[in-house]
Amino acid sequence: MKLNITAISNRLIWFITLIFLVLSLTISFALGEANYGAYVLFVCLFGLILCYLIREQGRITLSFNWMHMYMLLFIGVCYVSSIDALDSSVALSRSFDIVKIFCMLIVLYMCFQREKSVDLLLKIGMWAGYIVCFYTVYYYGLDYFINVLSSSTRIANEALNANTVGLLGANAIVMTVYYMMYDKPRWWNIIALPTLGILAATGSRKALVFVVAGVALLFVFKSFRSTNIVNSLAKLVTYLTVLIVGFIGILQLPMFSEILERMSSMVEAFTGTGGDSSTIVRLMLVDIGWDLFHQSPLIGVGIHNPSVYTYSIFGIENYYLHNNYIELLAGTGIIGVVTYYSMYVYLVYNMLRYHDLHSNEYVMVFILLMSQLVMDMGLVSYESKSTYFYMMLFYMEVQILRAKRGAFDEYTNNIEQRKEVRS
Repeated sequence: MKLNITAISNRLIWFITLIFLVLSLTISFALGEANYGAYVLFVCLFGLILCYLIREQGRITLSFNWMHMYMLLFIGVCYVSSIDALDSSVALSRSFDIVKIFCMLIVLYMCFQREKSVDLLLKIGMWAGYIVCFYTVYYYGLDYFINVLSSSTRIANEALNANTVGLLGANAIVMTVYYMMYDKPRWWNIIALPTLGILAATGSRKALVFVVAGVALLFVFKSFRSTNIVNSLAKLVTYLTVLIVGFIGILQLPMFSEILERMSSMVEAFTGTGGDSSTIVRLMLVDIGWDLFHQSPLIGVGIHNPSVYTYSIFGIENYYLHNNYIELLAGTGIIGVVTYYSMYVYLVYNMLRYHDLHSNEYVMVFILLMSQLVMDMGLVSYESKSTYFYMMLFYMEVQILRAKRGAFDEYTNNIEQRKEVRS
């Protein structure tokens, strides 16, 4: 009976976490003018705590670690940034939002801290991406999406931001390819195909780049599993050739014409030979961010306060700088950027230190971690709950790798000691 309760509790924790992650991304537009979304998310967290207590028979075990420490430091920096803020109320409000995310992180980590694998978390992230993508189709209507794809345009931002939907879809597609490579075929693998169409409809350049780069890296890592260098290089050349031909063929489909045109315009904007309005505005936002940074280089003009400045220029509320590095540099200064990304420095350092290329999960997690750092150059991610969900996933992978390395070193030392005793 105890095992059944534990199994049921674990399934409920997985399901509620998935629902929480999906709602954290969609509830703001799913409820329309209603403002009780925070209460719905609170109910989800309460459900997680309840399932945890049932599973652990009322005992609460939570260790304070590096992840919690880095986040507390970042929260402190957010509040300090309100001192020199353009609008201190905006900075204080966003700082409190980060505090709420920290509470979320405590609950999630408490529920998953004893897992010996991050596979459950990877699948939560994958399914959250699929659910959000297909909910977006439901929100606009299938006819609308078909019209968008046939007319080579992109979906509107009336619901969730089109780039966000595209990146979530790209994330789910890459993870599906990962499971197809390292697991037996599943019925749900086919979901990646219509999701590719949804990605095309979003017109997201970042999403397309992530799919191409993510899938390519999966095959690159797989090719170097062999200890024979010649064999590894032969596999790498074969994989890359097939992928290049395949991607070129897929990108010739009419539904990708909008993304390819936008990518071409982006290159023209960077080279000064033209460019679309989106890229030109993003370059303007970077310049605005640098100007704000120079006003207060140490602690910034206040977390989330760049949106106060951009509102006076563009007349759009909550208009971010579309670059997480620049957004934090302008809003929280050098101290804020160093504090926030020190956690990622910690993660990258330990992922490289305890690397295990023969671990399937390590490969997937490392790709996700590096893609997050790259994608931050084109989006603002620090305020998203899903960002910290993945940060927890990355940290847990580091813990698992460290534990494996420690067990291996102990095993090696025991063998050496036995040899010395025999000799």
